[in-house]
Amino acid sequence: MSEAVDYAERREHERVSVVQAIFLEVEAGGGRRQSESKVIRCETVDVSVAGLRILVPESIDAGSTVHIAVPMSDWKNNLELVGEAKWCQDAHGKSGYWVGLELKDTTRENMEKWCKVVHQLGAN
Repeated sequence: MSEAVDYAERREHERVSVVQAIFLEVEAGGGRRQSESKVIRCETVDVSVAGLRILVPESIDAGSTVHIAVPMSDWKNNLELVGEAKWCQDAHGKSGYWVGLELKDTTRENMEKWCKVVHQLGAN
């Protein structure tokens, strides 16, 4: 019998509840993307400057590296981020799984853009 863990208690940064479509690609072992890997469309549940909680249609193993594409408002470019799946659990009452992602510092520029996006969402 597994018990749901309240990961909210571990949060260091303020979370903003927001539903936003994003796209993930899970890395294969050895730090390379799987040639047969697919892009997974998912939705954010809440976000912070350091991470995201997302709803995904299929389970992602904890410890997996994920490449995250966040569509920007002009839809011309995506904000590209890298994260690590810290946990995955059944999304009780919804179809799919909740996954907690911790963002890794891909580039300073991308992390700065992400921080601006989160702060703008928090202001709304």
